[in-house]
Amino acid sequence: MARIRVGVIGCGLIGQMMHLPHLKELHELFDLVALCDVSPGTLKYVADYYGVEKRFTDHRDLLREPIDAAIVLSADSHGQVVVDALNAGKHVCTEKPMCFTLREADEIIVAHKRAGTVCMVAYMKRYDPGFRYAQPLIQKMPDLQTIHITVLHPSEEMQVGQHDIRRFTDVPAAVRAKLRADQDALIREAVGDFTPLERRIFANNLLSTLVHDVNVLRGLSGDPEAALFADVWNQGEGNLIVLRYASGVRAIISLQYLPDLAHYEETIVYYGKADRVRLVFPSPFFRNMPTPVIVEGMENGKPFEKTVAASMKEAFKEELLHFADCVGHSKTPLTTPEDAKGDVALLHKIFQTLKRPLQ
Repeated sequence: MARIRVGVIGCGLIGQMMHLPHLKELHELFDLVALCDVSPGTLKYVADYYGVEKRFTDHRDLLREPIDAAIVLSADSHGQVVVDALNAGKHVCTEKPMCFTLREADEIIVAHKRAGTVCMVAYMKRYDPGFRYAQPLIQKMPDLQTIHITVLHPSEEMQVGQHDIRRFTDVPAAVRAKLRADQDALIREAVGDFTPLERRIFANNLLSTLVHDVNVLRGLSGDPEAALFADVWNQGEGNLIVLRYASGVRAIISLQYLPDLAHYEETIVYYGKADRVRLVFPSPFFRNMPTPVIVEGMENGKPFEKTVAASMKEAFKEELLHFADCVGHSKTPLTTPEDAKGDVALLHKIFQTLKRPLQ
């Protein structure tokens, strides 16, 4: 298989920390030929570091290049960039959130069908070896009682110090203003007029952070039938959500930002009457950290517990391997635009259960 000629759109934190290093490691599969970022300084630094000659500050210029695939890592909603890439006939791998609105999701799905290329949403937790190990165990659990998802999220500054991340404050003011106005327009389209706190809850807490956990939940258990409750406190630092499945089982999601504590914790626990399966996801800011799966049950009347580290393979790298396989063999990705649309729809329902306005 010929190497996939790749253009990366967005050279910020997650690109420098995860995607670009893994693209370099996977050089037999990928040929990094073009980069785009709205920050000229970031673009120059990253392009120099990786030896990439073709550099652009507008993604539309990059998409005119003879690349096979676009990897979209820019901030906030990726809807328009993904549509533009598909309309240009490119394969696409996009970071979350795919988009903010259901209209954007529908436009992506239409463009994808018209393009006939691969379009994959980069939910790395779905490619994590720990998730893959736990999924059949969870889906075979008898007498499921409840699902608990807990995210204790430190500040970004507490997590990224071990990486050499370069950022520059040189995005032109007019570009910054347009990006902000475009994202505000999408949020307004999704939820109506909003307060600053409501913007944070919708765009950051839900569509940026909990979108991963909602996608994992739906990948394990399908769609809940209702969002029963959502509450936030302490200016959005605390968040609690309750979902109901058709079986009556509740899924309880707790997100707490702890900006001054460096320890990251993310657990997804499925409780049965006589068994329990717990995934403990590592910080997404660290590489090659395993996701332990703790399995508990009863054996001849005696309780047991075992911990399985399925693999040291990095989830971000595994998803790129999956993307290459899909492009090279015309396969449908595990995480599709239709899948991501379901996440956006559920997160909209969760937001709608909040008592507004939030001040």
